[in-house]
Amino acid sequence: MRAAARWWHNGPDGPDREGETVLFQVLGPVTARGRDGAALELGPGKPVTVLATLLRHAGAWVSVDELVDATWADRRPPASAEANLKTYIWRLRRVLPAPGDGGRIEHRPGAYRIRVEPGELDADLAADLAARAGAALAEGEYETAAALAGRGLVLWRGRPFEGVAGKPPAAAAVRLGELRWELRELLARARQAAGRAGEAVVLLRELVTEDPLREGAWTLLVDALTAAGRRGEALSAYCDARRVLAAELGVEPGAGLAAAYRRALSGPAPARRELPRDVPGFTGRDTELALLRDAPEPVVLLEGMPGVGKSALAVRLAHELAERFPDGQFHVELGADGDPGAVLARLLRAIGVDALPADLGERAALWRSEIAGRRILLVLDDAVSARQIAPLLPGAGPARTLITTRDGGWHVPGARRLTLAPLDDEAAAALVHACAGDARPLGELLAFCGGLPDLLRAAGDRLAARPHWRIADVVAWLAAEVAPARLDASLQRLAPAERTAFRAFAGLPREVGVPLVARRLRVGQTEARRLLERLVDVHLLTAPGPGRYRARVSRPGDQGVHVA
Repeated sequence: MRAAARWWHNGPDGPDREGETVLFQVLGPVTARGRDGAALELGPGKPVTVLATLLRHAGAWVSVDELVDATWADRRPPASAEANLKTYIWRLRRVLPAPGDGGRIEHRPGAYRIRVEPGELDADLAADLAARAGAALAEGEYETAAALAGRGLVLWRGRPFEGVAGKPPAAAAVRLGELRWELRELLARARQAAGRAGEAVVLLRELVTEDPLREGAWTLLVDALTAAGRRGEALSAYCDARRVLAAELGVEPGAGLAAAYRRALSGPAPARRELPRDVPGFTGRDTELALLRDAPEPVVLLEGMPGVGKSALAVRLAHELAERFPDGQFHVELGADGDPGAVLARLLRAIGVDALPADLGERAALWRSEIAGRRILLVLDDAVSARQIAPLLPGAGPARTLITTRDGGWHVPGARRLTLAPLDDEAAAALVHACAGDARPLGELLAFCGGLPDLLRAAGDRLAARPHWRIADVVAWLAAEVAPARLDASLQRLAPAERTAFRAFAGLPREVGVPLVARRLRVGQTEARRLLERLVDVHLLTAPGPGRYRARVSRPGDQGVHVA
């Protein structure tokens, strides 16, 4: 298996674009690689030592005397040292990949130098990543900064220049040690700024244990503990730092650490603010917002067919309510794979709890205990069952929870329940026009989308990207590309028997009774009714009357509402 290290950069094509292969690795055993990433065979130890010495001074001339002294650092150089050095250089030139033009190792009387292009040496790349991480942190791009610092740290594979005869010069060891420390501090600062204070605390405790005389690391630790809401631990960390500095250096904490102490005394940093960006062009839900904005129930359950705009309404409502919940606003995307144990772990870490119980019930109890009395807003998007969300619900107190689900077959006791209907034609047209940027007639498109914001937004975005398309072209595209994919995604959540029951509607009248479906499925009427009611629960069918069922989504060849 190839073990090539790769670096990444933000280029004209956007972030996270793959860059060049790292050819020279010194942050661990010294290794050279070909452009395909395969390790090169450099021969016995002395050629590796020559390469390591040249790489310590990449781009600069290194005298023959210095190369000889480094190569035979463990004993007196032989009389043939310079001749042997030429042989080692010759071997390296044969195997090392050449740069774009010219040779890899150049010579002038009494000296050699190695040409290293940007990104080819892991130590240089680590320094570049540190600089870019610092810039991203200064610009408020915290997750980007954390990712860049993390990539820099991954480049370390052990002690720099490991396995090379002798020890690297003190200056090189200090420089690379400081670079790794800088990346670790940047990672901790970025994680804290991104709201992941608990993760920052773990890293910073490692740093202060490794070098307790670094006052900057103590300052970051006190601030991270404060941000995580662990005020007592923050004050204790300050006392530890003060004691170590006094005992070892005979000094009091500096201005930075003293300021962190004052911040700890005054209380934790601002709480988490996780709400997604508000949906642009949101329209047509004034009645629902007015109904829910001041609802007294602690839990609001929004249900409706896929694509009807439940998530958008929940996010808009959450933004309107945000000021009432200053202790934290959390957003969790659940779906069929949303594991409540994993969700609780994330939520607990977000409020500064690092020691997590293994048992789901204990985690749920700890979550309720930690947020008791806090004014928090919790958005649980695309929930699939009461069993899934029960461990996540806050206990008694001022917290409020907004839940969205496409499944109407379950309920939360005491919740305000609202079934979301499709948009009327006026609101639907306004949404398409807002996305598309024009006001052409939309009759055929509105009839096809059936008031589903998901399809309407997709249509508006396509018209904005393809202004020369006719409405009929957009409808054809929706029918061929968008609606079937959304229908398939909805059907995947059903049990096999439920999918079979839904497909049984193909070729049947738009409205049918239980006996007809039972005969088509070759099951009893009780089982047929159960399957049909389940399809009503997930909004693929409607029940216009007792024992009567109608397809809510269109079948091939039909016009009308498509599930999204």
